[in-house]
Parts: sequence; structure tokens; C-alpha cells
Amino acid sequence: MGDKPKNNDDQDIKTGINRYGKEVKTAIPDDAPLASNPGHKLRTSNTIVDRKALHNQQKEKEALDALRKDTTKIEKLENKKQQLEYVEYDDEVGVVRLDPTWKDGSDAPNAFTGPSHRNKPQRFRFDGHKMAYHTDRVQAWLEGKRFAPIHIDMGLTKFCNVACLYCYAVVQNMTKGTMIGEKALLRYIEDCGRLGVRSIGFIGDGEPTLNPAVYDAAVLARKVGVDTSMATNGVRLDMDRAHDVLRNMTWVRINLSCGDAEGFSRVHQASADSFHILVEKIRALVALKKQYSYRCTIGLQMVLIPECYDQVIKEAKLGADLGVDYFVIKQCSDSEYKEIGIDYKSYLSVSDILKEAETYSNENYVVQVKWDKINAAGETALYKDGYRKYDVCYGTPFLLQISGNGKVYPCGPFFNKERFYCGDIHETSFYDIVMSDRYWAVHKDVSDSVDVHKDCAVGCRQDYINKYLWDLKNPPEHVNFI
Repeated sequence: MGDKPKNNDDQDIKTGINRYGKEVKTAIPDDAPLASNPGHKLRTSNTIVDRKALHNQQKEKEALDALRKDTTKIEKLENKKQQLEYVEYDDEVGVVRLDPTWKDGSDAPNAFTGPSHRNKPQRFRFDGHKMAYHTDRVQAWLEGKRFAPIHIDMGLTKFCNVACLYCYAVVQNMTKGTMIGEKALLRYIEDCGRLGVRSIGFIGDGEPTLNPAVYDAAVLARKVGVDTSMATNGVRLDMDRAHDVLRNMTWVRINLSCGDAEGFSRVHQASADSFHILVEKIRALVALKKQYSYRCTIGLQMVLIPECYDQVIKEAKLGADLGVDYFVIKQCSDSEYKEIGIDYKSYLSVSDILKEAETYSNENYVVQVKWDKINAAGETALYKDGYRKYDVCYGTPFLLQISGNGKVYPCGPFFNKERFYCGDIHETSFYDIVMSDRYWAVHKDVSDSVDVHKDCAVGCRQDYINKYLWDLKNPPEHVNFI
């Protein structure tokens, strides 16, 4: 690599050129142990930190830095004379009162002028959180009680049949052939029902459809009252079990970051034939859903990286043609060492393309960009230096993550770091893990010791939840004056 400028935290930033001739920046320390078998090449290279070895050589982190506080300037609004203004929008007319005409004897200000509905209900909420619908768990947390996770993201394997350039699983040290055993998985599902876990996403460090037990797990989960979903590349989806998927899962998301076979080969590093196989499987899933009136949502997701900027519109059109329910475009999450090598500022250069993609939405098909995180590089230091709008991670007990080898951790970026290991569902029932002192001590260690501005990966899964919980833990004065 080339020069080594430093960011605000004195973290070494290494600038180099990737295999596409584009500049990338990583932050792998010079003395970090490297994985000897890291998996496929990412955008940058195949230089990946060995997380387990890193843990073994790291000393305990120092106490948290002093809490950073933002000072907000509040400016007084001037009281200006106003006039009436009529605004037309979506065939409706609203009145904006800009002038206090009531003083001359007419009706009082803000007299009702009829509805002017401009904010349409969201069918999906890809950008944000839904914690307001789980206030019982939030109250238990505020009272210091033990409770089950609302949602769990879990891998079912630690290997994959494609090699996406943006694969976060590679930095989690993938292991070929490793997967959760069928008996352990089904026992875990029963425990989730017993605990009151509300949803499970088969979304993890490997491809879920390479574990044949995924289909029986979905069937059992519905029986015990747990919603399930799956994020898959779809190529190896067993169409003989398609009815089990559509009947029992809440949603299925196809991780596809391209709109044609050439883009598939380039971004997913897999054959063009696999792209055509995938497209036909999606088309068949949509047809089955319509024929049998299944409620399972079928969607596409693009992980946005420069190598697929030219594929955005193509995939928006492809989703409409296939008849899926949605196409969502999200930011690429990078590791704490920026091993994938994403320059988030580059997102700002393609906003026009992303806005055009959203125009392909219709009454049955939603195209949505995760604008909050896509635009974050232009608004805050979030993606430049990793700074959050909160100082403590509180979210892990609500949204847990399990590796494809069955090991339970509070957060995906902590996979293979034994300090945060909670247990293994092959060895201990998940019910006993959640009720154990070790489990809750790990969550406390995260909230007490992890510096979210330095230690955490970019694009954190618990980010939105943490903003909400931080506000609850740090209320302003006069909360009754809402």
C-alpha cells in the first residue's frame, strides 16, 4: 500500500489501488495478525484480519473516553408579517397562512381549511426501526430485568456458493463446510418459541440455503409462533421446498446487486449462468405466491458499491419485470479496519441515479433507497471517522446475532472474539444461554467497555435501535411538555 495519512483518532489509514484501478483506503494495523485463509477477494484484496488471533493478543481496552457532547445553537425565529398561500400537490390544495389577516375581523388564525395529505403510509420501513411496537421489552430493559431478544439475525453456514465483492462474512473468517446441525437448529427454534423471541432472520455469515435444515426450521418456527425470514443469493434455493418457504416465512430477500448477467459476474464473482438460474427461480416464486395467495413478501436488495453503480437502473427495471414486492438499495457495511474499502463520499455522486430508480415504483412494487445512511457521509462524520450519535451500545439484548457455526455473540463484528462469546447452541440450549449470567455479563461488557466511535464496524446493525435507546437513557428536562 502507499501513503499513510491518519484520521482524527490517529488510526493509520493506508491508501492503495484495488484490482479495478480505483483508490481504496483501509485501516488494518501494521501489527494485526492476518488470516491465512481469508476466503475470496473483496474490493481491496484478500488481506483480512484474523479476529480470533487478534483477540488473543489484545489487552483490555482502556476506560471509555469522556462522553462527547454536541452543543446545539438555538436561534430565535423572527416574527414576520405573513400572507395566505395556496399550495397544489398531488391534485390536492392546501392553505399556508403567511399573514395574520384575522386582525381585521375575519376568523381566527389556523382555521381548518380541509385535509392536505402529503405523507403516504409506508408499506415497508427499511430505514429506521420498529422499537415503538415492542414497549414491553423496552420497559423490561429500563427496569433491569432479563428478557428475550425481539429479533435474532443468524447464519446457518459459514460458507457460500458465490463471492460478492462486498461480503462482510469474509472479514468474519469464513470456514468452508461449517454449518449448524439440524438437531441443534430445531431445538434452538423450539427454545425461541419458549422464550418469546418474535422473529428470526436467517441472515448471517454464510448462505442459508446451503444448510438443508433451513426449510424445516421455517416450518417449525411458524408452529411455535416465531416469524422467520431469509436473505439469500437464491441460486441454490430448493424449489421443491418453495411452498414451505412461502407458506411459513414472513419475507424472502434476494441479495442481488446487479441487473444483468455481466454485472452478476463482476459484482458477485459467479457465472452468468447462475444469474439466469436465479432470475427464473425468482419468477417462479412470484408466480407461486400469486397462485396460492401466500403472504410472504419477496424482495431484491442491492448492496451499493462503485462496481454496481451502473446496475442500479437495470435492477430497478428487472424487479418490476419479475413482479417482486420491492427493490431496496442499501449502503455497504465496512469493518472497523475498513477491509472492504468503501469510500462513502462516493455515494453522493450517484444520488440522481438513485432518485431515478425510485421512480420505477408503482402500486404493487416499491423501489426504496436507504437515504439516511446513503446520505450520512455528506451530513456527519459517521462514515468518515465512525462517530455515532450516541456513546453507548445498548441494542444487543434486543437484536442478537448468531454465527453460522452455532456460536452466540451480541453482535456480528464480534464473531470469533472470545471475550464476547455467550455460548454454542450445539452444546447448550438457547433457553439456558439467554438465562445465564454469562450471557448478561457479555451484554453489560458491551455497554460498559465498547467505544462505539472506535471499536465498532461502519453500518452497525443496531445503529437505529441505539439512537432510540440512548434518548431513553438520556432524557432532557421537562419531558411532560411534549
